[in-house]
Amino acid sequence: MNTIKTVVFDLGGVLVDLDIDRCTGAFRSLGMDAVADLINPYYPAEMIGRLEHGVISFHEACDEMRRLSGTPEITDAQIAWAYGQFLVRIPVAKLRQIDALRERGIRTCVLSNNNPASMKYIRRMFTADGKTMDDYFDAVFLSYELHELKPSEAIFRKMIAAGGMRPEETLFIDDGQKNVDAAQRLGFAVYMPGPGEDFGHILDNLNRYEEIL
Repeated sequence: MNTIKTVVFDLGGVLVDLDIDRCTGAFRSLGMDAVADLINPYYPAEMIGRLEHGVISFHEACDEMRRLSGTPEITDAQIAWAYGQFLVRIPVAKLRQIDALRERGIRTCVLSNNNPASMKYIRRMFTADGKTMDDYFDAVFLSYELHELKPSEAIFRKMIAAGGMRPEETLFIDDGQKNVDAAQRLGFAVYMPGPGEDFGHILDNLNRYEEIL
């Protein structure tokens, strides 16, 4: 077993607590039922997928949502609010677990399918313990900036090249089965936490990782 030198975290469902019902309810309150039906916590669909792929802008995605739902009066800000209802909190305990890894000399990174509007909410959440998101990670890899989506092999290869990491020395933590499978095929050590799971025991015992799977 190789020593783990880097831990790569997904955001939503791993570090950020999610509430899909709150999000779909927010879109329905705007009369955007057709958009609510597209919301998927693991793999983005249609215009949301193109937004997170970095192919279209947030405004262009909003235009598509308005056309789909027949709600031309809904503003970009209202759509950003509705999508932001997906994001609940980042528990301070998880932030401190990341701090503890960094104090041990372990590099920490993020790999997330995401979009610019959601990242504004998420970055604010990272201030819950008096720091900023940049204080917690050596690098943050976002789908809309890399123009690739998990679970494509390409997004992992771009991360490996940019981050200078070796998959066999890297633990990838994600709550999507397809994403975990893709990482494992490339040689990453992987862990898929269940909904709401406190996986701190994995982080506390990286040197005995193979014993606790």
